[in-house]
Amino acid sequence: MRIAVNARVTAFATGGQQRVAAEILKRLHNVNMVAPAKPLGGAMGHLWEQLVLPFRTRGEFLWSPSATGPILKSRQVVTLHDIAFFDVPEFFSASFRAFYGALIPLLVRRCAIVVTVSEFSRQRIIQRLGLPEDKVIVIPNGVTDVFRIYSADEIDVTRKALNLPKRYVLLQATSDRRKNLQQTFAAWAQAQPELPEDLHLAASGNLGRSHVFGDLGDVAQAPRTCLLGYVAEEHMGPLMAGAEFFLFPSLYEGFGLPIIEAMSCGTPVLTADASATGEIAGGAALLVDPTSTDSIAAGIVRMARDSDLRGQLSAAGLLRASQFTWDDAARQYEDLFARLS
Repeated sequence: MRIAVNARVTAFATGGQQRVAAEILKRLHNVNMVAPAKPLGGAMGHLWEQLVLPFRTRGEFLWSPSATGPILKSRQVVTLHDIAFFDVPEFFSASFRAFYGALIPLLVRRCAIVVTVSEFSRQRIIQRLGLPEDKVIVIPNGVTDVFRIYSADEIDVTRKALNLPKRYVLLQATSDRRKNLQQTFAAWAQAQPELPEDLHLAASGNLGRSHVFGDLGDVAQAPRTCLLGYVAEEHMGPLMAGAEFFLFPSLYEGFGLPIIEAMSCGTPVLTADASATGEIAGGAALLVDPTSTDSIAAGIVRMARDSDLRGQLSAAGLLRASQFTWDDAARQYEDLFARLS
């Protein structure tokens, strides 16, 4: 059995969905990676996917791991992490909404099975797109070995390389407005009078991609804040492990991979009581209302001042994260492909 893989996006781009596909592909056998000869974006990329890809994969079963795929191909599994572009369209550009709003309903009806990553996303896909219950299945994400317990010396190397203070809270900053960056900065500023004076906020990540998410506007500057920008792979794990706690009060997630990555490092997590984040946290994180600056600020203060709570969440998080592995996810994909092809 050989599975063709739609690698139009995964071969040339990096991001959350590409990371997921890469981890699964490391563990699959006998796959045929099909991609254009060079990166194709925009209309040209979609034309290649719709017209060339079906021809190049004729006779093969296809996996499209990154939400898009050829609507002419029925022998296909499509992985759709969420339908945020339907549920929270205000967080996406008009062109992105228009294209995916037209493509996705056709694609999910045509393909054999839709895979998603949480029960929250499964129910939203079924309800919004009118699919039968048995056509949408859940295969959760896993955690890479980069996210683990690190020694104090390893953490100190990363802290010095990134010019970080000894005590910091970590926030992943992206241009995706679902991540609630501006409100989180506002909550951090509001919490200042009740926080230790030596505790800083470190924000890592890329603030580009306005063509997808629209203009983020000016990101509010808050006291004791370090904007790290892109962080090299070798520092990702120690950066997470060295944080007093991890802030992830996202407004909408299909899964929330950083939650279990932080938990795997033994780092306590504050996340949102919304969409899939509470489901994935599984009782091992402090939940806040992501629409309320007051709620986020109160959560930050509680995490900063309650070392017993941080210890409890650290232990609970390690146990919770151990339930999510890429080996399990890959086995489930292999079983699915064997059954369908």
